[in-house]
Amino acid sequence: MTLYHYKAFDKEGVIHKGTIEASSLETLKDSLYVQNLSLISHSRDLSFFFKRKPSPKALMDICLHLEQFESAGIPLIESLEELQKTQSSRKLKSVLEEVKTNVEAGNLLSQAFSKHPQFFDAVFIGMIAAGEKTGKLALSYHQLFQYLKWLDEIQAQTLKAFRYPLIITAVLIVMLFILLVVLLPEIAKFMEMSSTPLPWSIKILLALSHFITNHGFLFSLLLLSLSFSLVGFLHIHPKGPLWKSHFLDHIPGLGHLRKALGLTRFSHVFALTYSSGINILYALETTRNTIKPGRLHETIKLLEADIREGLSLSMALQKTNLFPSFMIRMIQIGEKTSSLETSLLYIKDSFDTALKRRVDHFIGLIEPTMFVFVGLILAWTVSSIFLPLYETLSTLDH
Repeated sequence: MTLYHYKAFDKEGVIHKGTIEASSLETLKDSLYVQNLSLISHSRDLSFFFKRKPSPKALMDICLHLEQFESAGIPLIESLEELQKTQSSRKLKSVLEEVKTNVEAGNLLSQAFSKHPQFFDAVFIGMIAAGEKTGKLALSYHQLFQYLKWLDEIQAQTLKAFRYPLIITAVLIVMLFILLVVLLPEIAKFMEMSSTPLPWSIKILLALSHFITNHGFLFSLLLLSLSFSLVGFLHIHPKGPLWKSHFLDHIPGLGHLRKALGLTRFSHVFALTYSSGINILYALETTRNTIKPGRLHETIKLLEADIREGLSLSMALQKTNLFPSFMIRMIQIGEKTSSLETSLLYIKDSFDTALKRRVDHFIGLIEPTMFVFVGLILAWTVSSIFLPLYETLSTLDH
Protein backbone atom coordinates (compact mmCIF):
# COMPACT_ATOMS: atom_id res chain seq x y z
CA MET A 1 0.00 0.00 0.00
CA THR A 2 1.17 3.53 -0.87
CA LEU A 3 0.49 6.59 1.23
CA TYR A 4 -1.03 9.45 -0.82
CA HIS A 5 -1.46 13.11 0.10
CA TYR A 6 -4.62 14.35 -1.59
CA LYS A 7 -6.62 17.49 -2.20
CA ALA A 8 -10.32 17.05 -3.00
CA PHE A 9 -13.67 18.85 -2.89
CA ASP A 10 -17.12 17.71 -1.78
CA LYS A 11 -20.57 18.36 -3.30
CA GLU A 12 -20.73 21.77 -1.64
CA GLY A 13 -17.35 22.80 -3.05
CA VAL A 14 -15.52 22.63 0.27
CA ILE A 15 -11.83 21.74 -0.10
CA HIS A 16 -10.53 18.76 1.88
CA LYS A 17 -6.90 17.78 2.37
CA GLY A 18 -5.53 14.63 3.94
CA THR A 19 -3.62 11.40 3.57
CA ILE A 20 -4.89 7.96 2.66
CA GLU A 21 -3.39 4.55 1.89
CA ALA A 22 -4.20 3.02 -1.48
CA SER A 23 -2.70 0.39 -3.76
CA SER A 24 -3.12 2.55 -6.90
CA LEU A 25 -4.49 5.87 -8.15
CA GLU A 26 -7.77 4.20 -9.10
CA THR A 27 -8.14 2.81 -5.58
CA LEU A 28 -7.46 6.30 -4.21
CA LYS A 29 -10.24 7.76 -6.39
CA ASP A 30 -12.63 4.98 -5.32
CA SER A 31 -11.87 5.59 -1.64
CA LEU A 32 -12.55 9.32 -2.02
CA TYR A 33 -15.71 8.61 -4.04
CA VAL A 34 -17.10 6.59 -1.12
CA GLN A 35 -16.56 9.70 1.04
CA ASN A 36 -18.39 11.84 -1.60
CA LEU A 37 -15.14 13.58 -2.53
CA SER A 38 -13.72 14.38 -5.96
CA LEU A 39 -9.95 14.33 -6.40
CA ILE A 40 -8.23 17.58 -7.41
CA SER A 41 -4.57 16.66 -6.98
CA HIS A 42 -2.46 14.04 -5.27
CA SER A 43 1.15 13.16 -4.50
CA ARG A 44 2.89 10.07 -3.20
CA ASP A 45 4.43 10.17 0.25
CA LEU A 46 8.19 9.72 -0.17
CA SER A 47 9.09 9.49 3.52
CA PHE A 48 9.07 5.68 3.41
CA PHE A 49 12.76 5.50 4.36
CA PHE A 50 12.18 7.29 7.65
CA LYS A 51 8.52 6.81 8.56
CA ARG A 52 7.90 5.11 11.85
CA LYS A 53 4.56 3.74 12.98
CA PRO A 54 3.61 3.42 16.63
CA SER A 55 4.68 0.15 18.18
CA PRO A 56 2.04 -2.53 18.83
CA LYS A 57 2.51 -1.89 22.56
CA ALA A 58 1.59 1.80 22.15
CA LEU A 59 -1.55 0.85 20.22
CA MET A 60 -2.33 -1.84 22.82
CA ASP A 61 -2.31 0.86 25.50
CA ILE A 62 -4.76 2.92 23.44
CA CYS A 63 -7.12 -0.06 23.00
CA LEU A 64 -6.96 -1.00 26.67
CA HIS A 65 -7.69 2.59 27.70
CA LEU A 66 -10.64 2.92 25.29
CA GLU A 67 -12.05 -0.48 26.33
CA GLN A 68 -11.98 0.39 30.05
CA PHE A 69 -13.59 3.80 29.54
CA GLU A 70 -16.21 2.36 27.16
CA SER A 71 -17.10 -0.39 29.64
CA ALA A 72 -17.39 2.22 32.40
CA GLY A 73 -19.79 4.31 30.30
CA ILE A 74 -17.50 7.35 30.10
CA PRO A 75 -18.19 9.63 27.07
CA LEU A 76 -15.83 9.22 24.13
CA ILE A 77 -14.61 12.85 24.11
CA GLU A 78 -13.64 12.61 27.78
CA SER A 79 -11.97 9.27 27.14
CA LEU A 80 -9.89 10.75 24.29
CA GLU A 81 -8.88 13.70 26.46
CA GLU A 82 -7.63 11.38 29.19
CA LEU A 83 -5.90 9.17 26.62
CA GLN A 84 -4.09 12.18 25.16
CA LYS A 85 -2.77 13.17 28.60
CA THR A 86 -1.18 9.74 29.15
CA GLN A 87 0.87 9.77 25.91
CA SER A 88 4.62 10.34 26.16
CA SER A 89 5.08 10.62 22.38
CA ARG A 90 4.51 14.18 21.15
CA LYS A 91 3.57 12.98 17.69
CA LEU A 92 0.98 10.50 18.96
CA LYS A 93 -0.38 13.11 21.37
CA SER A 94 -0.80 15.52 18.44
CA VAL A 95 -2.57 12.85 16.37
CA LEU A 96 -4.96 12.06 19.23
CA GLU A 97 -5.73 15.78 19.55
CA GLU A 98 -6.74 15.83 15.87
CA VAL A 99 -8.80 12.66 16.37
CA LYS A 100 -10.66 14.30 19.28
CA THR A 101 -11.28 17.44 17.21
CA ASN A 102 -12.74 15.38 14.36
CA VAL A 103 -15.00 13.44 16.73
CA GLU A 104 -16.24 16.70 18.25
CA ALA A 105 -17.01 17.89 14.70
CA GLY A 106 -19.39 14.94 14.27
CA ASN A 107 -17.17 12.25 12.71
CA LEU A 108 -17.23 8.67 13.90
CA LEU A 109 -14.15 7.49 15.79
CA SER A 110 -13.21 5.15 12.93
CA GLN A 111 -13.47 8.04 10.45
CA ALA A 112 -11.27 10.20 12.67
CA PHE A 113 -8.65 7.45 12.92
CA SER A 114 -8.79 6.83 9.14
CA LYS A 115 -7.42 10.34 8.54
CA HIS A 116 -4.08 9.12 9.95
CA PRO A 117 -3.30 5.89 8.04
CA GLN A 118 0.42 6.23 8.81
CA PHE A 119 -0.48 5.60 12.48
CA PHE A 120 -3.59 3.40 12.37
CA ASP A 121 -3.77 0.59 9.83
CA ALA A 122 -6.79 -0.99 8.14
CA VAL A 123 -7.32 -3.56 10.92
CA PHE A 124 -7.38 -0.88 13.62
CA ILE A 125 -9.87 1.24 11.70
CA GLY A 126 -11.94 -1.73 10.43
CA MET A 127 -12.37 -3.30 13.87
CA ILE A 128 -13.52 -0.02 15.40
CA ALA A 129 -15.89 0.57 12.47
CA ALA A 130 -17.33 -2.91 13.05
CA GLY A 131 -17.88 -2.11 16.71
CA GLU A 132 -19.66 1.12 15.75
CA LYS A 133 -21.96 -0.78 13.37
CA THR A 134 -22.82 -3.53 15.86
CA GLY A 135 -22.87 -1.36 18.99
CA LYS A 136 -20.17 -3.52 20.62
CA LEU A 137 -17.25 -1.11 20.79
CA ALA A 138 -15.86 -2.56 24.02
CA LEU A 139 -15.70 -6.01 22.39
CA SER A 140 -13.96 -4.54 19.32
CA TYR A 141 -11.39 -2.81 21.52
CA HIS A 142 -10.73 -6.10 23.34
CA GLN A 143 -10.36 -8.07 20.09
CA LEU A 144 -8.08 -5.40 18.68
CA PHE A 145 -5.98 -5.58 21.84
CA GLN A 146 -5.63 -9.36 21.37
CA TYR A 147 -4.63 -8.90 17.72
CA LEU A 148 -1.99 -6.29 18.59
CA LYS A 149 -0.67 -8.55 21.35
CA TRP A 150 -0.31 -11.36 18.78
CA LEU A 151 1.39 -8.95 16.35
CA ASP A 152 3.89 -7.93 19.03
CA GLU A 153 4.67 -11.60 19.73
CA ILE A 154 5.15 -12.28 16.00
CA GLN A 155 7.60 -9.38 15.70
CA ALA A 156 9.51 -10.73 18.70
CA GLN A 157 9.62 -14.22 17.10
CA THR A 158 10.83 -12.77 13.79
CA LEU A 159 13.58 -10.84 15.57
CA LYS A 160 14.50 -14.02 17.42
CA ALA A 161 14.78 -15.92 14.13
CA PHE A 162 17.12 -13.42 12.45
CA ARG A 163 19.05 -11.98 15.39
CA TYR A 164 21.62 -14.80 15.63
CA PRO A 165 22.56 -14.99 11.91
CA LEU A 166 22.74 -11.20 11.65
CA ILE A 167 25.14 -10.99 14.61
CA ILE A 168 27.34 -13.79 13.25
CA THR A 169 27.37 -12.19 9.79
CA ALA A 170 28.35 -8.80 11.23
CA VAL A 171 31.18 -10.34 13.28
CA LEU A 172 32.48 -12.25 10.22
CA ILE A 173 32.46 -9.10 8.07
CA VAL A 174 34.45 -7.18 10.68
CA MET A 175 36.95 -10.05 11.08
CA LEU A 176 37.45 -10.40 7.32
CA PHE A 177 37.87 -6.63 6.94
CA ILE A 178 40.59 -6.55 9.61
CA LEU A 179 42.26 -9.60 8.09
CA LEU A 180 42.30 -8.21 4.55
CA VAL A 181 43.10 -4.57 5.28
CA VAL A 182 45.36 -4.78 8.34
CA LEU A 183 46.98 -8.22 8.68
CA LEU A 184 47.32 -9.46 5.10
CA PRO A 185 49.50 -6.58 3.76
CA GLU A 186 51.92 -7.06 6.68
CA ILE A 187 52.06 -10.81 6.10
CA ALA A 188 52.75 -10.22 2.38
CA LYS A 189 55.59 -7.77 3.19
CA PHE A 190 57.17 -10.29 5.54
CA MET A 191 57.04 -13.06 2.90
CA GLU A 192 58.53 -10.75 0.24
CA MET A 193 61.38 -9.76 2.60
CA SER A 194 62.16 -13.44 3.09
CA SER A 195 62.44 -13.85 -0.72
CA THR A 196 59.52 -16.28 -0.67
CA PRO A 197 57.29 -16.12 -3.76
CA LEU A 198 53.74 -15.23 -2.92
CA PRO A 199 51.23 -18.02 -3.64
CA TRP A 200 48.30 -17.26 -5.95
CA SER A 201 45.79 -17.30 -3.10
CA ILE A 202 47.57 -14.46 -1.28
CA LYS A 203 47.98 -12.52 -4.55
CA ILE A 204 44.22 -12.67 -5.12
CA LEU A 205 43.51 -11.59 -1.56
CA LEU A 206 46.08 -8.77 -1.84
CA ALA A 207 44.34 -7.47 -4.95
CA LEU A 208 41.05 -7.51 -3.01
CA SER A 209 42.77 -5.76 -0.09
CA HIS A 210 44.13 -3.00 -2.35
CA PHE A 211 40.69 -2.53 -3.91
CA ILE A 212 39.04 -2.16 -0.49
CA THR A 213 41.76 0.25 0.69
CA ASN A 214 41.75 2.44 -2.42
CA HIS A 215 38.16 2.24 -3.62
CA GLY A 216 36.24 0.79 -0.66
CA PHE A 217 34.55 4.04 0.34
CA LEU A 218 33.38 4.88 -3.18
CA PHE A 219 32.24 1.29 -3.74
CA SER A 220 30.26 1.32 -0.47
CA LEU A 221 28.72 4.67 -1.38
CA LEU A 222 27.75 3.35 -4.82
CA LEU A 223 26.30 0.17 -3.33
CA LEU A 224 24.31 2.19 -0.79
CA SER A 225 22.99 4.50 -3.51
CA LEU A 226 21.95 1.57 -5.67
CA SER A 227 20.20 -0.05 -2.69
CA PHE A 228 18.23 3.10 -1.89
CA SER A 229 17.38 3.54 -5.58
CA LEU A 230 16.14 -0.03 -5.83
CA VAL A 231 14.01 0.30 -2.68
CA GLY A 232 12.60 3.57 -3.97
CA PHE A 233 11.83 2.08 -7.40
CA LEU A 234 10.07 -0.93 -5.87
CA HIS A 235 8.07 1.39 -3.62
CA ILE A 236 6.98 3.75 -6.40
CA HIS A 237 6.42 1.32 -9.29
CA PRO A 238 2.88 -0.16 -9.30
CA LYS A 239 4.23 -3.71 -9.64
CA GLY A 240 7.25 -3.14 -7.40
CA PRO A 241 5.71 -4.72 -4.26
CA LEU A 242 4.67 -7.78 -6.29
CA TRP A 243 8.20 -8.24 -7.68
CA LYS A 244 9.66 -7.86 -4.19
CA SER A 245 7.19 -10.36 -2.73
CA HIS A 246 7.86 -12.88 -5.52
CA PHE A 247 11.63 -12.63 -4.96
CA LEU A 248 11.41 -13.02 -1.16
CA ASP A 249 8.97 -15.95 -1.43
CA HIS A 250 11.50 -17.93 -3.47
CA ILE A 251 14.40 -17.55 -1.02
CA PRO A 252 15.06 -21.01 0.49
CA GLY A 253 13.83 -21.20 4.08
CA LEU A 254 12.70 -17.59 4.23
CA GLY A 255 10.03 -18.08 1.56
CA HIS A 256 8.20 -20.82 3.49
CA LEU A 257 8.40 -18.74 6.67
CA ARG A 258 6.92 -15.71 4.90
CA LYS A 259 4.06 -17.79 3.48
CA ALA A 260 3.29 -19.25 6.91
CA LEU A 261 3.36 -15.76 8.42
CA GLY A 262 1.02 -14.46 5.71
CA LEU A 263 -1.52 -17.25 6.24
CA THR A 264 -1.35 -16.77 10.01
CA ARG A 265 -1.96 -13.02 9.66
CA PHE A 266 -4.87 -13.74 7.29
CA SER A 267 -6.47 -16.19 9.72
CA HIS A 268 -6.01 -13.81 12.66
CA VAL A 269 -7.43 -10.68 11.05
CA PHE A 270 -10.25 -12.50 9.24
CA ALA A 271 -11.33 -14.42 12.35
CA LEU A 272 -11.35 -11.32 14.56
CA THR A 273 -13.11 -9.04 12.07
CA TYR A 274 -15.76 -11.65 11.25
CA SER A 275 -16.36 -12.48 14.91
CA SER A 276 -16.93 -8.78 15.62
CA GLY A 277 -20.24 -9.04 13.74
CA ILE A 278 -19.52 -7.83 10.19
CA ASN A 279 -20.17 -9.70 6.96
CA ILE A 280 -17.68 -11.90 5.14
CA LEU A 281 -16.98 -9.49 2.28
CA TYR A 282 -16.16 -6.58 4.58
CA ALA A 283 -14.03 -8.89 6.74
CA LEU A 284 -12.12 -10.06 3.64
CA GLU A 285 -11.63 -6.48 2.46
CA THR A 286 -10.28 -5.43 5.85
CA THR A 287 -7.99 -8.45 5.90
CA ARG A 288 -6.72 -7.76 2.37
CA ASN A 289 -5.77 -4.22 3.35
CA THR A 290 -3.46 -5.60 6.07
CA ILE A 291 -1.64 -7.96 3.68
CA LYS A 292 1.30 -6.60 1.72
CA PRO A 293 1.01 -6.82 -2.11
CA GLY A 294 1.81 -10.30 -3.30
CA ARG A 295 0.19 -13.60 -4.15
CA LEU A 296 -1.91 -13.74 -0.98
CA HIS A 297 -3.14 -10.18 -1.51
CA GLU A 298 -4.26 -10.99 -5.07
CA THR A 299 -5.84 -14.27 -3.93
CA ILE A 300 -8.03 -12.45 -1.41
CA LYS A 301 -9.28 -10.24 -4.25
CA LEU A 302 -10.31 -13.40 -6.11
CA LEU A 303 -12.05 -14.69 -2.98
CA GLU A 304 -14.09 -11.49 -2.75
CA ALA A 305 -15.10 -11.75 -6.43
CA ASP A 306 -16.12 -15.43 -6.11
CA ILE A 307 -18.21 -14.77 -2.98
CA ARG A 308 -19.97 -11.85 -4.70
CA GLU A 309 -20.89 -14.29 -7.48
CA GLY A 310 -22.56 -16.58 -4.94
CA LEU A 311 -19.90 -19.12 -3.98
CA SER A 312 -19.50 -20.15 -0.35
CA LEU A 313 -16.32 -19.25 1.47
CA SER A 314 -15.08 -22.85 1.49
CA MET A 315 -15.66 -23.28 -2.25
CA ALA A 316 -13.90 -19.98 -2.99
CA LEU A 317 -10.93 -21.01 -0.84
CA GLN A 318 -10.74 -24.38 -2.60
CA LYS A 319 -10.49 -22.70 -6.02
CA THR A 320 -7.34 -20.80 -5.06
CA ASN A 321 -5.07 -23.82 -4.32
CA LEU A 322 -3.31 -21.65 -1.74
CA PHE A 323 -4.97 -22.48 1.56
CA PRO A 324 -4.34 -25.80 3.38
CA SER A 325 -6.97 -28.53 3.20
CA PHE A 326 -7.59 -28.63 6.96
CA MET A 327 -8.59 -24.95 6.84
CA ILE A 328 -11.09 -25.60 4.05
CA ARG A 329 -12.54 -28.62 5.90
CA MET A 330 -12.97 -26.64 9.13
CA ILE A 331 -14.75 -23.83 7.26
CA GLN A 332 -17.01 -26.34 5.50
CA ILE A 333 -17.97 -27.76 8.90
CA GLY A 334 -18.57 -24.24 10.23
CA GLU A 335 -20.82 -23.40 7.28
CA LYS A 336 -22.85 -26.60 7.66
CA THR A 337 -23.30 -26.23 11.43
CA SER A 338 -23.75 -22.41 11.42
CA SER A 339 -20.66 -22.09 13.63
CA LEU A 340 -18.28 -20.39 11.17
CA GLU A 341 -17.03 -17.99 13.84
CA THR A 342 -15.94 -20.89 16.07
CA SER A 343 -14.21 -22.61 13.14
CA LEU A 344 -12.31 -19.45 12.19
CA LEU A 345 -11.10 -18.94 15.76
CA TYR A 346 -9.94 -22.58 15.89
CA ILE A 347 -8.07 -22.13 12.58
CA LYS A 348 -6.44 -18.99 13.97
CA ASP A 349 -5.15 -20.86 17.02
CA SER A 350 -3.91 -23.74 14.82
CA PHE A 351 -1.96 -21.39 12.57
CA ASP A 352 -0.46 -19.69 15.64
CA THR A 353 0.86 -23.00 16.96
CA ALA A 354 2.18 -24.04 13.54
CA LEU A 355 3.96 -20.70 13.05
CA LYS A 356 5.73 -20.93 16.41
CA ARG A 357 6.94 -24.43 15.53
CA ARG A 358 8.12 -23.26 12.12
CA VAL A 359 10.07 -20.36 13.63
CA ASP A 360 11.73 -22.73 16.15
CA HIS A 361 12.54 -25.15 13.32
CA PHE A 362 13.98 -22.29 11.24
CA ILE A 363 16.19 -21.19 14.12
CA GLY A 364 17.26 -24.80 14.68
CA LEU A 365 18.37 -25.01 11.04
CA ILE A 366 20.12 -21.63 11.02
CA GLU A 367 22.45 -22.35 13.95
CA PRO A 368 24.20 -25.44 12.49
CA THR A 369 24.23 -23.81 9.05
CA MET A 370 26.02 -20.78 10.49
CA PHE A 371 28.52 -23.05 12.28
CA VAL A 372 29.30 -24.81 8.98
CA PHE A 373 29.65 -21.46 7.22
CA VAL A 374 32.02 -20.12 9.90
CA GLY A 375 34.03 -23.36 9.70
CA LEU A 376 34.40 -23.00 5.93
CA ILE A 377 35.56 -19.38 6.34
CA LEU A 378 38.15 -20.45 8.92
CA ALA A 379 39.33 -23.33 6.73
CA TRP A 380 39.69 -20.98 3.76
CA THR A 381 41.62 -18.47 5.92
CA VAL A 382 44.02 -21.11 7.19
CA SER A 383 44.64 -22.67 3.77
CA SER A 384 44.99 -19.36 1.92
CA ILE A 385 47.06 -17.32 4.37
CA PHE A 386 48.39 -19.12 7.38
CA LEU A 387 49.64 -22.32 5.69
CA PRO A 388 51.83 -20.32 3.24
CA LEU A 389 53.02 -18.21 6.21
CA TYR A 390 53.88 -21.38 8.15
CA GLU A 391 55.84 -22.72 5.17
CA THR A 392 57.78 -19.44 4.98
CA LEU A 393 58.63 -19.59 8.66
CA SER A 394 59.75 -23.22 8.28
CA THR A 395 62.06 -22.20 5.40
CA LEU A 396 63.65 -19.46 7.51
CA ASP A 397 64.28 -21.90 10.35
CA HIS A 398 66.28 -24.08 8.01
